[in-house]
Amino acid sequence: MFALLPDVPGADDLRALVRRVDTARHKGVPDGCVLELDLMSAPPETTGFDPLAMISSGGRPLTLRQAVAAIHRAAEDDRVAGLISRVQITAAPPGPVQELREAVAAFSAVKPSLAWAETYPGTLSYYLASAFREVWMQPSGTVGLIGFATSAMFLRDALDKAGIEAQFVARGEYKSAANLFTQDRYTEPHREADSRLIESLHQQVLAAVAESRKLDSAAIDALADKAPLLRDAAIDGGLLDRVGFRDEAYTRIAELVGAKVISPERGGADSPDAPPRLFLSRYARGTGARPSGPNPLRKTKPTIAVVTLHGSIVSGRGGPGFPPLGNSSAGGDTIAAALREAAADGAVSAIVLRVDSPGGSVTGSETIWREVVRTREGGTPVIASMGAVAASGGYYVSMGADAIVANPGTITGSIGVVTGKLVARELKDRLGVGSDSVRTNANADAWSPNAPFTDEQRAHVEAEADLFYADFVERVAAGRGLTVEEVEAVARGRVWTGADAKERGLVDELGGLRTAITRAKVAAGLDADAEVRIVGYPGSSLLDALRPKASSQPVAASLPDAVGALVGRSVVGLLDQAGRSVEGTTALWLGEYRF
Repeated sequence: MFALLPDVPGADDLRALVRRVDTARHKGVPDGCVLELDLMSAPPETTGFDPLAMISSGGRPLTLRQAVAAIHRAAEDDRVAGLISRVQITAAPPGPVQELREAVAAFSAVKPSLAWAETYPGTLSYYLASAFREVWMQPSGTVGLIGFATSAMFLRDALDKAGIEAQFVARGEYKSAANLFTQDRYTEPHREADSRLIESLHQQVLAAVAESRKLDSAAIDALADKAPLLRDAAIDGGLLDRVGFRDEAYTRIAELVGAKVISPERGGADSPDAPPRLFLSRYARGTGARPSGPNPLRKTKPTIAVVTLHGSIVSGRGGPGFPPLGNSSAGGDTIAAALREAAADGAVSAIVLRVDSPGGSVTGSETIWREVVRTREGGTPVIASMGAVAASGGYYVSMGADAIVANPGTITGSIGVVTGKLVARELKDRLGVGSDSVRTNANADAWSPNAPFTDEQRAHVEAEADLFYADFVERVAAGRGLTVEEVEAVARGRVWTGADAKERGLVDELGGLRTAITRAKVAAGLDADAEVRIVGYPGSSLLDALRPKASSQPVAASLPDAVGALVGRSVVGLLDQAGRSVEGTTALWLGEYRF
């Protein structure tokens, strides 16, 4: 519409005024706009209440759920004409990238879209870019469609030289968490599982790129053997549409959405004649559902609660981590309380448990699993939605749901148990460090790093591992409607992609959170396309942070401590978080069994 204004003195000011009026009229979204997205990294699963991040970035970062929902809304929004994105993700888990790609593909099916980058640094970066209608790259860039690889570190020889003995017990020959300490190379089961994992991911990428770029999968696989590809090879192979710079890419998207004349002399894509642009984050916040007060005249939408479990599972209360002291953790009490609170809300029709966790504490996982089962028994459907990873304890908390939805590239399974400790007595002797202990009972110091397990203690650890593994397998069988023998065939600590897990009965449907929400609607007796209100748990807003806890009853149970959420954590809390992080990664000898 701006191109119709004559090129006379004052026309630019008039164009600017018209643009502002048009933007205000459309509630912050100008008519015919192009959405912009900068993907130097994948959107996070959750952001939480982080005052420092909000100050430094000018606002809370866009989460994966918000980004995906916004792109789907934009595909149906007449005010949005196109989408352009720099796609230069250096590293990201496959599952979330697939959710984002699915949204981009849906947009590209109905409206112009363009991906550009200085360079495509890895396989998943190009995989995502291939969902756009056109793929561009700067002349000096490369297309890093190099496939997948995984590597593992083994410390056994180093520990032997240092005088440290690794004493671990695992249930399932594929349960490889302790191999870091106990092996000097891949075991055959470990190699088999990792090989199948990356092969599954590779086949998913080949199939998706082949479909988007209208190429043969075998031809793409052959190109991957020669990657990273320089511009001419990428063009000739059909992976790129054009080589060009950012300004040229922006001019091109303007042309694709129907701009008649974009003159380089008047600024190209930044000229007054160009279509207006809007960052996806601004669009997401301007068009997303907003909380509103009660109105007896307004028909209330059904509510779907999304309970997000992010990070390693710990007993008690979890919370955000502060690197390098620790990463985010999901407390069994916190998530269980969030489930109770959501189920107690009469407006909630169903719950989606969004899981992004590699596992953790046996007791913490069991606490959450129990609450999932209780919620279902109370009449509220629960659908598990697996994000980047939902393995081991992450699968444990999911298996009691009415249904499990996972991305094809989600890392899941790992149905097994591992525990143990590192004994540093010989190292201390070499260093001249003395230690001694007193105890009241025979096993009071069983988990001490100063001495190995006695025969009786080792037998006790083995018996407990047997019990916990048997419980795990039996509960998977009950939750998934399988026999114990069928579960045992796919368990034994083995990890699977979501696609492979579905073939083996561990997952019901492939898809992201959007698919899980649709399934939750149907489980609640609603139409699949019914409009619903989405409410997130546990709360992480400033209001939640300042609201005091009155009791452990559902309305208050999942709220964080006011001071803890406001200032980060107390020094004691930080140290506790650091200890939990160590316990969950390298110090498995602290006496807690882990999935």
